[in-house]
Order: sequence, then structure tokens, then C-alpha cells
Amino acid sequence: MNRRFANFGLPLLAKELIEQAARKRTYIVRVVYAVILFLLTGLFFYQILQFAVASPLAVLGRGRDMFATLVGVQFAGVYLFMPAMTCGVITQEKERASLQLLFLTRLGPWTILFEKLLGRLVPMLGFLVLSIPLLGFAYTLGGVSRDFLWTGVWLLVLASIQMGSVALMCSAYFRTTVGAFIGSYVLAFLMMFGPYFIAMILYLVALLAGADLERLLREIAPSLSPDMFMLGMFPLFGPMLFFVAAMLPGALGGWLILGHSVIVLAVSGGCLLLARRFLVRRAFLPPRNIVLDAFRRIDRAQLQQARAESSAQAAALSAARLPGDEPIAWRETSKRLLGRGRYVFRILLFIEVPLVLFCLLLIAKSDNFATEILSSMMLFLVWMLSVLVVSVKAASLIAGERSHQTLDVLCTTPLTSREIVLQKFRGVLRLILVLAVPMLTIYLFNARLRIVSIRFRGPEFDPLKYLFCGILAVGVYLPLVAWVSLAIGLRVRTQVRAMIGSLAALVAWCIGPLIFITMPLAIMLRPMPRDDLPAYSALLSPATMVFMNEVTQTEPVNAPPAIVVNFIGYGIALVVIRAVCLSNADRWLGRCEAK
Repeated sequence: MNRRFANFGLPLLAKELIEQAARKRTYIVRVVYAVILFLLTGLFFYQILQFAVASPLAVLGRGRDMFATLVGVQFAGVYLFMPAMTCGVITQEKERASLQLLFLTRLGPWTILFEKLLGRLVPMLGFLVLSIPLLGFAYTLGGVSRDFLWTGVWLLVLASIQMGSVALMCSAYFRTTVGAFIGSYVLAFLMMFGPYFIAMILYLVALLAGADLERLLREIAPSLSPDMFMLGMFPLFGPMLFFVAAMLPGALGGWLILGHSVIVLAVSGGCLLLARRFLVRRAFLPPRNIVLDAFRRIDRAQLQQARAESSAQAAALSAARLPGDEPIAWRETSKRLLGRGRYVFRILLFIEVPLVLFCLLLIAKSDNFATEILSSMMLFLVWMLSVLVVSVKAASLIAGERSHQTLDVLCTTPLTSREIVLQKFRGVLRLILVLAVPMLTIYLFNARLRIVSIRFRGPEFDPLKYLFCGILAVGVYLPLVAWVSLAIGLRVRTQVRAMIGSLAALVAWCIGPLIFITMPLAIMLRPMPRDDLPAYSALLSPATMVFMNEVTQTEPVNAPPAIVVNFIGYGIALVVIRAVCLSNADRWLGRCEAK
């Protein structure tokens, strides 16, 4: 009987949860999350709760706004951290060469996948449970129906399942944790916003072709309701549906949530099926880069042609493959996709050609409202992806060597720790240069778009200041992100912790000053007729300048002195963080200092 009961046990899930419970940081993270959540609640609801000082009955009926804000904060936590928590559950087993040991047990592939997924869903649901007292308080104030309450809870659970399934599929497909980490976020973003972008692009193309869209829509969908429109634009993005239901009670029918739930569960099930397929087939793949292999085949063809034409050209191509005096830098560049100048040029062509075509499409319809939205969203999207890629790459430089147990080999080389760090950083620097080209291209096209579109640019738009601020943001913020992430990777022992830690640090740096400094100052200085201090304090967040430069140029933070002081301050921070990393490299790498 005991043996039969043991067959229904969950040994892998038990192992995951026991290991998490034994770590001190598990409880530290929960306490920090709870403290931040409750502090955010106090700041967001200060104005609402202030009415209760004069009359306790004045806050009745305001619970709907409070509830919607709390659910929005929880959505942000799920979308930010659930992929990071789940993307390494299979890739870590591959990197430690322990996945084959799991296959030798009685656990089948489905059991491994479900228990790994549950091992990450349980902690995330625990974070959601922490908000129950706040949700209950908002519910007691009135304005929150039971249907709206359970809609918010159900959509949060759906989002957790969706992000966990996508990250689990990427973890089973990719060979490394870095690839699974980036792939999870990129795929999740495409799933959530891809239908909307495709619809907007088709809309602009139809306008260029001179089509009568209103008549076409009436013929295709004569009875198109707001429910169907929202479900078609955002079928896999629950927060959009939730906030529309919060702002317009009764505007969306209950079947919309049902349709969204069916789609999300179907996609999650498809991700699990693909994860089951990839788990065994891609369990023991050798290191391989398809694009890099294609480039090398092109190089071999060019080398053969050069040998036929001139032995000097062939010798030059062969010598370019030698490491020279910087072996680690050669390893970080020549063995990677961005290893050579011609590879970089090919990748830039692959990125720039469709980007330029898309920007030309936006300029051709510069007087359309969809153009205004797409141009700004495109810039913010590229910024988020660039920060994500640079952060993951830099955080995994040293932490990845520790995970692969190759850091000791690097430390035995006759190189100083400073040289090791700088040569390892060479690949990140080349990545930053590659990402800077499309970002600057977007800034140039957006400046041109605002000049062409009178309604979009506004009377206060200054293209030179816009471009100057954009160039400085690219040149200062991306290296700053790289060195902050590298500093965390030097201190943290595992690759997953380094990536999650760098992501959490960057999110805290971008959002923390706005919440804990700018908002309290705005509350304290609200009666004053001139309160520029909260606006200037927002510059403590590096995201403020990027956002304000794109949205408006009338705020005091967009004045030239504020721009100069902002970038000088972050430039100094970049120099200081870089100096700290290099000066402590011996200790953080675990080497004895050279005598």
C-alpha cells in the first residue's frame, strides 16, 4: 500500500520546493516583495485615503480603482519575473549534465515537465497570495463586484501559467540558459503584442493602397463588437482586457474572458506539447549556432576562391583566425556570432533593411494616428530588447564561466584579473555597437517624422535636442547597463541568479526612484504653486529621460541644463561602477592578488 501511494508522489517537485525552502534568500525575497507591495499601496492610495480624514464615508465606492491598481502591479511582477524563474529549469540540468540522470529514473518526460513547472508556479502563486489583505481592503471599500474580483484573480493565474509554459518550452528547446532567457521574453512579447502590431502594419499598408477601410470592415464584420475587437488585438494579453473592463464597467461581455481563457490555455498546452517534443530530442545537442555555421560556410567558399586567385589573400584570411595577444578577447569574439567585421555587417544588413522599410512606411503616412503610436512603441520596444540582451550577455560573462566550471581555467592563465574582465567585456562592447545602429536609425526617422507631421511634432519640438538626447542615451545608458550587470555577475555564483539579479536591479533602478522619491515629494509639495523638485528627482531613474524625450519636450527635465547634468551624472556613475569592477576583480574572481 505504501509503495502504491509512493508511485503517486511528486519527488522532483518536492526536491525543488525543499531546496527553495532551505535557502535564506527565499524568505528575504518574499519579505522584500511584501514590503515593496505595501509601500506602493500606501503611495498609490494616499490621495484616495486622504478623503477619509474629513469624512470616512468619502472613500466608499473607491475600491475599484484600488483593486485595479493592485492587480496591475501583480501583472507586472508575473510578466517580469515568471519567465526568469522558469527559463533555467531544463537548461541548468543540461549545463550540469544531470538531465540524463533524470532520464534514468522512473520519471517520464511529462512528469519531469509538470513537476518542474509546478516548482515555479508555487512560488509565484505565493507572491500573489501576499496581496490578499490589500485586495480584501479594496473590496471592503465598495465598487468591486464579485465577478470583477474573480476576473482579476483568474487572469493573474492564467498569466502565470502562460508565462511559465512559454519559458518551460524555451528551456527545453535552447541549449543554454542565456538563450532560453532571451527567447522567453522575446516570444512572450510577440505573443502579447504581435497581433496588434501586425494589424497596425496592415492598416498602414491599406491606407497607402487607397483602400476604404471602413467599408471593408463593414463587409467583413458587419456586427463587430468591442469584445471581438479587443480579443482580436490582444488575444494573449490579459491586462489589456482587465483594464478595459475596469475603466468601462459593462463594456465587455463575460464571454470575452472565457474566449481569452480558452486561447491562453490552448497556447499553454501547445507550449507544453512542444516542450515534451524538445525535451528528449534536444537534450544532448552539441554547441551549435546555425547563423554562425552559415557565415563560416560562406567564409570557406571565399577562402577557396581567394586561394585560387592569390595566395596572399588566402594567408590574410587564415591569419585573421589566430588569437594574437588577447586570447580571451579572441575567444569572446571570433567564436561568437559577432566575431568578425563581415559578420557584423551581414547582421546589420539583416536588421537595418526591414527597419528602414518600416520607417519609410511610417513617414509615408505621417498624418495618421496609428503612425504616432507605432513610432513611439517601436522605439520603446527596441530599448527594452536592447537592455534585456545587453544585461543578460554581461551578467553571464563570469557567472556563465562558473556554471560551466571553466572559470578556474581562465584564472590559471598568465593574465591579470583586470585583463580577463576587459577581454571578456569585448564581446559585450561589440554587441552594444551593433544594437546602437538600429536605435540611432529609429531616432533619426522619428525626428524626420516629427518634422514632417505638424500635428505630431507640436510647436515646441526641437529635432537637434531630440537627437542629441537620444545619442547620449544610447552612448551612456547601454554601457552603464552592461557594467551594472557585469558587477552582479562577478558577485553571484550561478548564471540564473546573475540574470535574475541584474534584471531586478535594473527594474528597481528605473522604477524605484519614481515611486519612493518622486511620488512622496509630489505628495509633500502638492500645495506649492511651483514644484519642479519632483520632476527633477525623476531623473534619478534612467528611464525618465528616454520617455520624456519621446513623449514631450515641455517638461523642466527636458531643458538643456537638465539634460547635460543628467548624462554627466550617469557618465560618472558608469566610470565609478567600471572602476569598482576592475579594482575588485581579483577578489570577486577568487584569485590571489599578484605580488
